[in-house]
Amino acid sequence: MRIRRARQILKCLADDTRLRIVNLLNREQLNVTELGAIIGKRQPNLSKHLARLRLTGVVTDRREGLNVYYYLRKPDGKTHRELLNSIVIGLAGLKTFKEDIKKLKKIKSRRKKA
Repeated sequence: MRIRRARQILKCLADDTRLRIVNLLNREQLNVTELGAIIGKRQPNLSKHLARLRLTGVVTDRREGLNVYYYLRKPDGKTHRELLNSIVIGLAGLKTFKEDIKKLKKIKSRRKKA
C-alpha cells in the first residue's frame, strides 16, 4: 500500500457516521434500512456515506433480490488489513460503538425469526 492510498482511507474514515458503519460492517453484512435502524440516520444520508466508503474501496456490496447488502471489502494487503484492524479494534470500546453492536444483535435476531 502506498502512502497516498493510506491517506485516502484515513480521510474517508474521518467521519463519525462512516466509522460507525465500518464498525458494524466489520461484524455483519447489512442493508441501508438495517444501518438506518441502528445508526439513526435516514437512507439518503447513509447512501452518501456508503458511496464514499465504496469509492475509497473500504466497502463493497452484493445484491439479493431487491436488497443491497454492504460489507467490508477484503483488504488489498497486509498494511491495508492492519490499518483497518487497528481502527476497528482501537475504537471498539467506545460507548457509541458498543450501543450500535447491541442494536445489531437485535437486528440479527429479527432476521432469524423472519
